[in-house]
Amino acid sequence: MIVNSNLWQQFNPRFSSVWRLTLAFATITSVVLVLCVVLIYQLLLGEQTRQVERRLNAEQVRIEGLANEFDKASFFQQLAVFRNEGEILIFWQSDDEQFQQLSFLPNDIPKLPNTLEFPVLDTQRGQIRLLTTGIVNTKHGNIVIATATEHLSRLITEFKTIATWACLVSLLLTCVFGYIFARRHLRRVNYFNNVVEQVQKGDLSARVVHKQHGDEFVKLAKHINTMLDTIEENFALVQGITDNIAHDLKTPLTRLRLQLERQAVKQPELGLEIEQLDTVLHTFDAMLKLTRLEHGQFPLKLEPINCQTLINDLIDILEPSAQQNQQHINVINQGELVLQGDKNLLFQALFNLVENAIKYAGNEATIHITLTSNHINISDNGKGVEPTQLSQLTKRFYRGDPARQKEGFGLGLATVKAICERHQLVLTLTSDERGFTSTISVCN
Repeated sequence: MIVNSNLWQQFNPRFSSVWRLTLAFATITSVVLVLCVVLIYQLLLGEQTRQVERRLNAEQVRIEGLANEFDKASFFQQLAVFRNEGEILIFWQSDDEQFQQLSFLPNDIPKLPNTLEFPVLDTQRGQIRLLTTGIVNTKHGNIVIATATEHLSRLITEFKTIATWACLVSLLLTCVFGYIFARRHLRRVNYFNNVVEQVQKGDLSARVVHKQHGDEFVKLAKHINTMLDTIEENFALVQGITDNIAHDLKTPLTRLRLQLERQAVKQPELGLEIEQLDTVLHTFDAMLKLTRLEHGQFPLKLEPINCQTLINDLIDILEPSAQQNQQHINVINQGELVLQGDKNLLFQALFNLVENAIKYAGNEATIHITLTSNHINISDNGKGVEPTQLSQLTKRFYRGDPARQKEGFGLGLATVKAICERHQLVLTLTSDERGFTSTISVCN
């Protein structure tokens, strides 16, 4: 039988504080229940047992008193009267006087206050009876007194049986209700964790759904949502300021470029400055375009696009760059994929992914572009990135190269993600010891 590892991890006491609390509660309940059963046993059944002992001890005192008061003949006559009137059974056996209703007496009957239990057959009732007996030593001989305690024995047996079942049922119910309690709270905790994971992956619109009024979880959900609202507003404010700066600087920088072009006719050495200025303008354009894509303000020119054609055009442009790094681009066609979208945007998305592979895979790397009927896979056999960086790669201005040894501003994968979301496609990034892989998939 295969056990769901996630479910086991949720209810593993090493990982779940809620489940540890539930088990501790079940343990405490079981201990308290056992102590209550023992206490009831001592109070009820123990008291009845002590009453039997007190009754036998009282009869011992009375018989000893009779033995001291009467002679032997009168003493046994008095015993016969007591035997017929009371509930205590009296047996004696001497040389000239014998009275007993038993076929034999055990040889190991102790002297009172010690007692012995043994079963006898009651021929009149046709049943086995349990007697509690003890010997009273008198000057006229040993007298055996006994009282029937089979009802007490049955009561003890029934009590033990009922107490055992009560403990088992109570423990079972405690575990069942504890499991339901733990599962309910773990489900809520896991829901909170899922929302937090969405935020960690960059989805700042994720919120915790909760009731208007409720327990501490509802209060926690309200605080989390308030915190996320503040974070989202701050990010939007920073993004808006950045976009405004880019928009405001674009016009004067464009004018500056035109002036540099005019002066470059007389001063050719200004070509390097113009090239650097073009890089800045390109970054501003990319930032503004990314913002428009993320807010759905970029108009799409939808048309059927054969992805094989896009890939062929892409190879023609980027293959020279790959050859400079002694890299090889391998195209694997496993199916036809036709998308309804904006040709320029989809081309830019694929361009950015392949360009990143060429830039970061390293010299003499092999880049595979695999086309199927529902996805495009771009992989390389480079060193890849740390798994902890994967969720950060699609954020603005994030670069996996901390030394900044490669050109770029960290907008490429953020733009690819925005283009995929506008076309209802899914961008997946993975990395392991075999290299880095990016996949654009059609939503099912």
